Amino acid sequence: MATTKIHAIKATIDKAIRYVENPEKTDDQTLVSGYNTNPQTAAFDFEITSTMAKSVHGSHRKASCNLAYHLIQSFSPDDNVSPEQAHKLGLKLAMEFTDGKFEFIVATHINTESIHNHIIVNAVSFYDYKKLRTVPYRTAQQIRNISDRLCMEAQLSVIKDPQQLGQLYPTYVQKKRTTSNRTEVRKKLNFCLERATNYAQFLQMAQELGISVCQRGKHMTYLLDGAGRAIRDTSLADTDKFTYAGIMERLEDNTTEQQFIRECIAKIFPCVSTFTDFIKQLQSEGVKARVKKQTGQLLYKAADLDGTWVPADALGDGFTLAGLESAIKNKSGILDTNHSTSIAELYQELTTNYPQSCDTSVRLTSRQICSAGKRGVLLQIHDSSGNPAKLMIDNSHIHTTPDGSVSADIGAVFSYDITYDDGTHGTIRGTDLIRQIDEENLTQPLIVSLTADQIMAMSLRGVTVHLPQYHIERLFIPERYVQRNVEQGSCAISLYPGWQYSYVPIGSEKTRKSISGAELAQSLGGVVQVGTSESSLARRVANVERRAGIANAQVLGKLLGSMADNGLHSAADFDNQISAYQREEIKLHNEIAGLRSKSKIYAATAHNLQACRTYKSVWLEYASKPLAQKDTFYKQNEAALQTYSRAASQLDKMGISLGTEPEKVRQLVIETESRIADLIAELEIVHKTNRAIQEDKEKVEQIQSG
Repeated sequence: MATTKIHAIKATIDKAIRYVENPEKTDDQTLVSGYNTNPQTAAFDFEITSTMAKSVHGSHRKASCNLAYHLIQSFSPDDNVSPEQAHKLGLKLAMEFTDGKFEFIVATHINTESIHNHIIVNAVSFYDYKKLRTVPYRTAQQIRNISDRLCMEAQLSVIKDPQQLGQLYPTYVQKKRTTSNRTEVRKKLNFCLERATNYAQFLQMAQELGISVCQRGKHMTYLLDGAGRAIRDTSLADTDKFTYAGIMERLEDNTTEQQFIRECIAKIFPCVSTFTDFIKQLQSEGVKARVKKQTGQLLYKAADLDGTWVPADALGDGFTLAGLESAIKNKSGILDTNHSTSIAELYQELTTNYPQSCDTSVRLTSRQICSAGKRGVLLQIHDSSGNPAKLMIDNSHIHTTPDGSVSADIGAVFSYDITYDDGTHGTIRGTDLIRQIDEENLTQPLIVSLTADQIMAMSLRGVTVHLPQYHIERLFIPERYVQRNVEQGSCAISLYPGWQYSYVPIGSEKTRKSISGAELAQSLGGVVQVGTSESSLARRVANVERRAGIANAQVLGKLLGSMADNGLHSAADFDNQISAYQREEIKLHNEIAGLRSKSKIYAATAHNLQACRTYKSVWLEYASKPLAQKDTFYKQNEAALQTYSRAASQLDKMGISLGTEPEKVRQLVIETESRIADLIAELEIVHKTNRAIQEDKEKVEQIQSG
């Protein structure tokens, strides 16, 4: 199994490229490939893309000190991988990581015992001219997951018996409950870096949050109050985010973003009548806004700047949700730029305390496990729409028991990256993953009877539980997990021991909490009821069942009417409709894939046109030189001339005139992207319609079988 690393290249990108393309290490460069670039002129191509990005984004384009990113994929000698196979795996890794939207080169070194790939990726996309965004640890984990999955699919370091993975559960439980100070330091520094616009402000914010910052030589260290030792910058992230250079780059970005957003808001605010109107007008100016559900926090994002989400409080009290609503109501036309709340109070108020470890253990069977390797297991799952996908679970979250069963620890509130067969990516929530695995493995739930005092509300949607003794204000159980018995006047719910159930706590806390099914079942069974009226519960059960009967009759009537209108007489007649919608889904999927491929060709064409425009003068000068001077001039301008020649050759093959304006071709990319967005929306409608027809078919089958 291969190991992976990533780091940013801030200068001398040409030297880095020359190093990785060394003929002595790459079998005379036979193991060097480029995507949308010639490996020998990659530095020039990267620079052209960066220049075009600046012209597209105008004066608001932020300068980045990251020119490219260097990935290293090193294979174990035990893998017995050939140089050619390693090179193909490197190309697949780079293509999947970049989604084919960034230029890259792949060079496979075979001069050491461990064959390894060097992958250099442009920091700016030739497709949409956005920067490659990296997230500390998460990006490195994403790259590692892709590499591990590709290696396992290539049958490298595959373990036939998954039980050999992991460690005994009690040992792992003790390990996963240990939390490092790094997590807290990283969390607080990120909070500061979302708001600060200069170095002095950053230091002041960090100090208020209990972090002492010290710069020693080329490194920064961070000491959390009460901690025994300081933490070095490079140990906090897999990129340079917390180094001095990384911090200064982020602060410059913040200054540009905050100024741009303030100007846009100041421009539209005098004409705003409602908050909804404010959001719409702001979006027309190139600024998105959204409200976080957990905290009610308002965030802004300048789309044209390719920036991050900016907290409203960073702009001033008047730019927050409360400040905006007050200003709109009072029609003041002026927003307060002061900051009345300290950074420590904001941190306490706005920070959501998600669990730092995976909190639920689920048993894995052959239904989920595709293959197992030294670094983890590859699972076959389905996304929320039922589409098949693969998920890599790291070995550190796999454990075994003496009886040979294999389990995975999954965080209910985490989001997991999944990969489809076509190489595209999606996500699945931990809670959905846990439920999917348990239901596939036919895990038996706990059946818990409820009393009248435990039920806050009961409807056709489900039951809302109320347990003040355990500080639970309300906890909703969907209808599919509710069993009502009219004859006995009882109501019971199915609870899965390993599932996490979200609830609203009693009190003024905004953040929802969660409780495991096992704990909830114990709480429901342990509540001491005083003055419970079971006859009241029986009436409520009968009332809901009566309403359910009416609703079912209405649904059945609507279903039968629809069947009559469409000439359907049995469950089998639905198959033709289902097949037609499935064909339409396949057609839309293919059309979207085709348009995405065309869009990348358009973007690459625009890049080639820009290359010809940039180096045309050099080429013309070379062409006008006397034969005796050509060789010397070529050696002095070899990279520029090769870049022009390659771009002109590709345009000639496509029959495109060198005089075509790159901006016109870029417009094709924009139009194609708009069409893709429309098709994706259409695909979602077709998928939902197909699911509804399948559900109708299941209802008819139940009626026929009954």
